[in-house]
Amino acid sequence: MPYRRSGTVPSAEVLVSKFEAAIKSLVQRFRNHPYAFYTETDMHCYLYHRLYSGGLANGLYHTIEGYDTILLHKEYPTVARCSRGDDGHLRESVDGRRRGAFDICIWDPAYIAGRDHRKQKVLCAAELALNETRRGNPHTINDTTKLAGPENEIKYGYLLFFVRDDPCYEDNKEEIWANLNDAAKRVRVAFAQVNGSKKPKPQYLPEGAWFTPFSLPRKRPAGGRK
Repeated sequence: MPYRRSGTVPSAEVLVSKFEAAIKSLVQRFRNHPYAFYTETDMHCYLYHRLYSGGLANGLYHTIEGYDTILLHKEYPTVARCSRGDDGHLRESVDGRRRGAFDICIWDPAYIAGRDHRKQKVLCAAELALNETRRGNPHTINDTTKLAGPENEIKYGYLLFFVRDDPCYEDNKEEIWANLNDAAKRVRVAFAQVNGSKKPKPQYLPEGAWFTPFSLPRKRPAGGRK
């Protein structure tokens, strides 16, 4: 699909709704064909594909330097720097050695023209995890820190947690869900599990927080009533 110049700027509500619809498509694809994805990175690629082909996130916009760019980006760096404690947990710190990066994000088109290419404002971002289920694993906690940290100012953060035929999940289920429920207080969480032929209904937390997928209005037939 070629790049195109955006005639109108999509609203935040439309972009977030499309973002969530793409996430739900990824969840459904995982449940139907869990081994179509070899690694978590394959899942990143599928989500990027769904968002790019949707036609909203790949429109061209000018940055303040006059560069043409699109809204959709992978591994875009966080604003905040982080330090890692002895427990493996990330903490925002002005003295942190490095920035993190978001797996997938969409920039806020309302700010693009007033910012340079390296300092854009992220509207929504997703962090993915596949079989990150070992005891004491800080993956979920660290992803939540990136998505919900005050300096990053992510209005819509999404933690996507996938489990595929992993015995560690049952062994550490209580700890995993304590982390996911804590994350759901600050970001939106999608959970999907496949265990052999068992495919429990996916969960979207917190309940009632997710948008209804956006759809374009139907065209009225020629000569129809106005």
